[in-house]
Amino acid sequence: MLLDMTRARAPRPRGTVGSVRELGLAAVGALLAGCLAGCGASAEPVGPTGIDELAIPTPSPDPADFGGGATNPWFPLAPGTRWTYRQYSPTGHERVTATVLPGRRVVDGIATRAVRWQALVGRRAHTVMVRWYAADRAGDVWWFGQRVTPFGPPLDALATRSWLAGDSHAEAGLVLSAAPRMGDGYLNGSQPRVVARHSTVLSLDGTVSTTEHTYRHTVVTRDLSSLAPIHIVQTFFARGIGLVAQTDTTSTSVNLQLVHFSSP
Repeated sequence: MLLDMTRARAPRPRGTVGSVRELGLAAVGALLAGCLAGCGASAEPVGPTGIDELAIPTPSPDPADFGGGATNPWFPLAPGTRWTYRQYSPTGHERVTATVLPGRRVVDGIATRAVRWQALVGRRAHTVMVRWYAADRAGDVWWFGQRVTPFGPPLDALATRSWLAGDSHAEAGLVLSAAPRMGDGYLNGSQPRVVARHSTVLSLDGTVSTTEHTYRHTVVTRDLSSLAPIHIVQTFFARGIGLVAQTDTTSTSVNLQLVHFSSP
């Protein structure tokens, strides 16, 4: 990824979450209200999905469950796929770029794809983070760990430390199923005192506006971590592209937005 370290004295207006933010906040409120009220009321059936058969997180992933060339329309992992984002902070904005690298790395017995996040300072590109993912035979994308470098602030406030599935009780979790279902909740990854990231699908038809584009019919997730309780993150995935925008309770508008996308 390329990160433009130019600090604008008056940053460009950020994108707005619009109807999705309203939908998301309403959904968060409803979910919290449900938690406070307890589980006395029976939930209405929401229909079957592949996630019903999965053990999340998975303590012992089976290589037979992965491979086969399945893809996820909301989370592409073809080598050479590249996303460039504008990331906002209170002092301005900068650019970060994510790239799916060629080759595979075996993590906890599974051949994974690496996504490298880089920042550009001056003329030098600095790797901020590398994450390892794998798609199972149904196209569900699993997160098998990450390496976070000392350069710059963490890109994900909900998961700031390095971890690897299979090491020190760390377990891979689900990022996004190939057929998301509203209301589904699952751990993205788990390791005691290191990572405890959790996502809940809030919408299958969200709209989010950035300074570059308005994305419709997105999958919206609410992301939390017991290790970072002040943050409530909303992530927006567009079909055929992947992550296009993200908000955080520490920001009043879209604080990560897609600027450019390219696929091989």
